[in-house]
Amino acid sequence: MKNRKTRLFNRSSFQHLLTMKDYIDAVEQAHLLQAENKIIPTNLIHANAPEGEYHIKTGGLLGERAYYGLKANGGFFSNQQKHNLPNILGIIYLSDAHNAYPLAIFASSLISKMRTAAATAVAAKYLKPSAPIRLGVIGYGSQAEAQINALVSVADIECIKVAGRNKEKLANFVQLMQEKINIPIETDDIKTTCLSSNVIVTCTPSTKYFVERDWIQKGTFIAAVGADSPGKNELDPYLMVDSKIVADIKSQVIKVGESQHAINKNLINPSSIYCELGQLITGAINGRKDENDIFIYDSTGTAIQDVAAAAYIYEKLKDDPSIKCIDFFA
Repeated sequence: MKNRKTRLFNRSSFQHLLTMKDYIDAVEQAHLLQAENKIIPTNLIHANAPEGEYHIKTGGLLGERAYYGLKANGGFFSNQQKHNLPNILGIIYLSDAHNAYPLAIFASSLISKMRTAAATAVAAKYLKPSAPIRLGVIGYGSQAEAQINALVSVADIECIKVAGRNKEKLANFVQLMQEKINIPIETDDIKTTCLSSNVIVTCTPSTKYFVERDWIQKGTFIAAVGADSPGKNELDPYLMVDSKIVADIKSQVIKVGESQHAINKNLINPSSIYCELGQLITGAINGRKDENDIFIYDSTGTAIQDVAAAAYIYEKLKDDPSIKCIDFFA
């Protein structure tokens, strides 16, 4: 092992390496492998802290090479205001699943942001309505930006509405996005945004739902991105009853996704979940067959997405002399 070293990737070492298409391809391949039972099973640990929360997500891929990894992230949503730090901080650990050697450690925030948005784009390819897309986004953080960029890459979007509670941040976000994409973008309230959109993304840290069942028109595709831990909630639980729910990982969404609330209220049960994302990719389950169906992609995030992106970066840059290394076993 004396010639082996663990690569250390800070954000700047790979932020320009992957395009959104690369992340979409990596995420789609990860869920394809999951549907084909070519993964090391995923797991999720959640812990509350005095001013935030921690997630540890684990899992592996058994493709051309075998990788196992984990992501340890902290979500501290007063960080920017109190400490001038990102609200989400953490690392991704990537290992060789044949011998457990630690191949690399990555700053996690960029990978997390991009793979989450990429997963929405993968789901949208199979579930978006055929009508012209009117996109509504509820939220104005970095994830909202990534979600718009991901959806623009897989759908012909006619117009975009963005809603949120802080009007100043909302206006600044729309101005920023309008400088980057050539699609009409405007602000509106949450109700009007939902009523006028047939693709909706919710990406907030809310613990109280703000999307009402009666605001959603037939045929809408919703990416519920914010709920990824116990208690987080963006959608009316009764909306889940009237929709087809597609999970990233079923075992996760029933515990920490939007589905948790409808299940806890006995409105649905775990068998009510329509399918997992990987089953759409393999064709085992058909996506949209009826233009009137409401689909909800329940996105909790999974380590196989992180591992897929991290493995791509590792293979591209492992021989780059500018990447710092450490021998943990010297």
